[in-house]
Amino acid sequence: MEQEEERLQRFLDFLRFARGVDTLYIVGDLFDFWFEYRQVVPKTHAVLLAEIASLARSGVDVHFVAGNHDFWIGREFAERCGMTPHYESMDLTLQGRRIFLSHGDDLTAGHDTGYRFLRKMVRNKYAIGLYHWIHPDLAIPFARWASNTSRGYSTAKKFVLNATLERAIREKLDGPFDAVVMGHIHYADHLRYETGECLMLGDWIQAFTYLELKGGEFALRHFEGVPAAGINGDS
Repeated sequence: MEQEEERLQRFLDFLRFARGVDTLYIVGDLFDFWFEYRQVVPKTHAVLLAEIASLARSGVDVHFVAGNHDFWIGREFAERCGMTPHYESMDLTLQGRRIFLSHGDDLTAGHDTGYRFLRKMVRNKYAIGLYHWIHPDLAIPFARWASNTSRGYSTAKKFVLNATLERAIREKLDGPFDAVVMGHIHYADHLRYETGECLMLGDWIQAFTYLELKGGEFALRHFEGVPAAGINGDS
């Protein structure tokens, strides 16, 4: 619990640090679990959403790409905190760069029809409607336990750039994109190819990394804490 509070505080500090940028993209799995009940918001989520709302009111354009832990996002994001939600990967042109921005689970799944079918099913409006019937006092703790178990297992594994992910990255870079930006795998790296580059964002469990795009150049950064002055940049 103490570690979770420290991580939350560090991310709140980061959001304050990000004031002054034009655009902030959050690439999914911001929450261990998010389900949009009509009348209920978990207290830790409420604190985080309030800080994002403050950031958005300061003039920062905040976008959220749904991850596999928090894809049940909806109108609450737009109404409560001013984030623009995105349910699929994004095709962006920023500072002269053509960027494929993705949470990353679609890239790592490859041709895994089982995962893709499950992904489609849990995002189905009827499945979402059924989940509304489970009381939050039961649904939220269970989902958080399942999410933490999954995340702990994924984080403990040593990252290996397997053929499936390598192929997916190269397909994007051989097409219209010159950069792939992704999260999901809890590993931070900057991979360079003859046709472009891939930026893996890492996590905010241990790495506390973020990506800066300035003057058309990418740089992975480690967030230590709030400095005397915030960053300045386009996104």
